[in-house]
Amino acid sequence: METDLNILKGNLTAYQISEAIGISFEEATDLLEQRITVESLDEESQEKLKELEAVLFD
Repeated sequence: METDLNILKGNLTAYQISEAIGISFEEATDLLEQRITVESLDEESQEKLKELEAVLFD
């Protein structure tokens, strides 16, 4: 999966991302601050993030 997603460039807050894809606030913060990668999330969360990206930016 592409890790250079628009959604991770500060357009949404960590809270918004965590609520939208069902991950913890801490995980979402780590994603935004590039302490973890999208690939480190479970498959379901990766798919939800990909879907959210498509809805918001395609």
